[in-house]
Amino acid sequence: MLFSASAILAAAAFVGEVAAHGYVPFIRINGTTIPGWDVTKDGYTNPQPLRVVRATKADSGFVSSVNSGEITCSIGNSKLPPGPITATVAAGGTVTAVWNTWPVGHYGPIIDYIAKCPASGCSSWKADTGKPWIKIGQKTYNGEWPSDTLAKNGFTHDIKIPRNLASGDYLIRHEQIALHGASSAGGAQFYPVCIQITIVGGGSLVPQGQLGFPGAYTTNDPGILFNPYRGDAANRAYVPPGGPVYSGLQF
Repeated sequence: MLFSASAILAAAAFVGEVAAHGYVPFIRINGTTIPGWDVTKDGYTNPQPLRVVRATKADSGFVSSVNSGEITCSIGNSKLPPGPITATVAAGGTVTAVWNTWPVGHYGPIIDYIAKCPASGCSSWKADTGKPWIKIGQKTYNGEWPSDTLAKNGFTHDIKIPRNLASGDYLIRHEQIALHGASSAGGAQFYPVCIQITIVGGGSLVPQGQLGFPGAYTTNDPGILFNPYRGDAANRAYVPPGGPVYSGLQF
């Protein structure tokens, strides 16, 4: 069978796009590297390993619909139960998400949310109903898109844990939104990652949830339906979805 040059180039571009999809195989806390979820092997292990980063399916693809149940934590996470394991981090500390890769040019913000797990813990809680989430951090365009900064600096992102959050079990929702196709409705790509942590040495703030996933985003949000190619001035005016960072947090 013969293939045209254009077909071969299109296929190569598709393979490159699939290969470019990122995930978080490791996190770091206080210089210690902790296994996250490695899509190349963890999903094929029997029994599947317990990880502090919740599982995603082997295609490591993006979520395309803001109304999908997958937007809470990842592709496949709505079907795969989490495991009873957390990473301990001191209030005021940092959880570093280590991505396997991220392509320069997949422009977008990096946003961090957190939710207090119920008294029963995080292990059987999907956090996909109600409004348990608050925003604890966001990075947006500042002469360069945060996604490009991450891609050029070891594929890492520091998630700052507020020092006044009460001790206990929490779920972090760390997310990159790729906007390179977002000038058309439905073109944004969402890459959420959920990390189970236990905060120790915390303060007195028990956050009152404000946001639900799904539910916090709409397809036509200005931070989702956005053309990142309009130039510096337009990009500097970009406002990420999900509203402002939760009031009263101390870092």
